[in-house]
Amino acid sequence: MERFREFLEETGADPRRALRLSKAFETELARTAHLHPGCRATLRVLSRRFRLGIVTNGLTRIQNGRLRVSGLRPFFDTVITSQACGFAKPDPRILGIALEELSVAAGEAVYVGDDLAVDHAAARAAGVDFVWVDRGRPVPRGVRRPRPRVQHLREVAALLI
Repeated sequence: MERFREFLEETGADPRRALRLSKAFETELARTAHLHPGCRATLRVLSRRFRLGIVTNGLTRIQNGRLRVSGLRPFFDTVITSQACGFAKPDPRILGIALEELSVAAGEAVYVGDDLAVDHAAARAAGVDFVWVDRGRPVPRGVRRPRPRVQHLREVAALLI
């Protein structure tokens, strides 16, 4: 909400509208899902062989809405949001909660993520192997590019199976 209040103040609009604007924005986000190419097919293949979970720093209402709209929710055994559990990546405790819910040891798990600053750091701190989905974003200074690295989700299934 704070970013909307600041925006309204900077543009000369009434900052008291920030809460309403923030809620409307969240509602629209929850109704929107943009799938990467190969996402559904990859999840179909992986969910036949593995227990899958989502770990996100997103808001629970928004993430649940997006999963519902996309039709991807049935592929996942658990969805852990930072809002619901109280920890946000790169804090490894959020991954620990997912591992516990999936009944999987850290050494048996693989975390697939595209954000080196939070996903890779959380996986490393939790002792979980990491597969980097390189979407071409700049690599933060001082961060080594992890391996394995894939550019498309469909490569993940080939890598893990």
